[in-house]
Amino acid sequence: MGKRLLSFAVPFVLSFTVTACGNYNIADENAPPQNVEEDPFAGAEEEGDLGFLSHGEANPARADDRSVLPYEYNGGEFVLDYQFSSEGKLDSIGFLLFLDGKPQAYKVDDTGAEYEYLHCFQISEKHEEEFSFVFTPDTGKKGDTLNMTVMSVTRPDFRPDMKETSSYGWYHQSFERVLKLHYNEDAPDGDSAGGESIAAFRDVRISEEKITSSFVENELVKAGWNGVTMDTLDSGVYWTIAYDGELVYDNINLTGKDTLTLRYTLCGTAGARYGISFFLDHKPISFEEAVSYDVTLSKGNMWVIEATIDTAKLDDFHTFYATAVAADKDSVTSKTGSILLYKSR
Repeated sequence: MGKRLLSFAVPFVLSFTVTACGNYNIADENAPPQNVEEDPFAGAEEEGDLGFLSHGEANPARADDRSVLPYEYNGGEFVLDYQFSSEGKLDSIGFLLFLDGKPQAYKVDDTGAEYEYLHCFQISEKHEEEFSFVFTPDTGKKGDTLNMTVMSVTRPDFRPDMKETSSYGWYHQSFERVLKLHYNEDAPDGDSAGGESIAAFRDVRISEEKITSSFVENELVKAGWNGVTMDTLDSGVYWTIAYDGELVYDNINLTGKDTLTLRYTLCGTAGARYGISFFLDHKPISFEEAVSYDVTLSKGNMWVIEATIDTAKLDDFHTFYATAVAADKDSVTSKTGSILLYKSR
């Protein structure tokens, strides 16, 4: 199992180290900053690193050069054998699964279990576990070879209570493993068995706009993407997200608000194809039966998704974030920082 060491650093607080199987496209110098109001890991800097996490496929078929061969889908349910190991103060780890950039509901081990989009594993300070993703693909045609992306989320069961904590600190961080699934049969037509999605959007508007130097010099910099120019945009993939026009790093009080409008942008390497999804409590938000929006980046342009959340459909406390998952090639996959949406009691 090839491993690459990845280090994440929260400004002025601590470091969190993970180890990953295969090649991952996460770089500290490119990661947007996290504003930590009340870090759940406060004091950990005196105790050293929080720990490490490693995850990847179990006993895959390999080519002569030891690279992992594409998995084969032959109809019905598919089983992906997987494994992870961890040490330190992680407490729990969850996994999201994506096919062709789209969220894919799955079961763990037991084919009679319920489909979920994220399964949370409780872990000890030193933990190793093997399990199986069991799922019926909801996309793909015979002859396709699609990205099958496993994204880990640290401590997914944590949510601020607005008493002792008001932000996610260094919880809910992610990194991914990308595998390939080759289809010898079509995925089933119609409604496949799947997990629960949430209908919280009032409307969704998608457009492609020209990138301006003002956007690069202001909006990208505010989002943490320093050093990017109009000439270097094509060398990476960059996202921004704003809530009612404001950058938010921790929580939003929805009390007295009928709606909350978010604006998400994605730009960068021309030709890179992505699925963009929005999650509430680790379940994708659906709108007009879609749980993901397909975009292909083009030179000099950015994709803009504006969505309005109907706050009447939400109760007290919810975790919100967005993902942009590469649908092909080995382009970078990203998750925005988790935001708490809450109503005062």
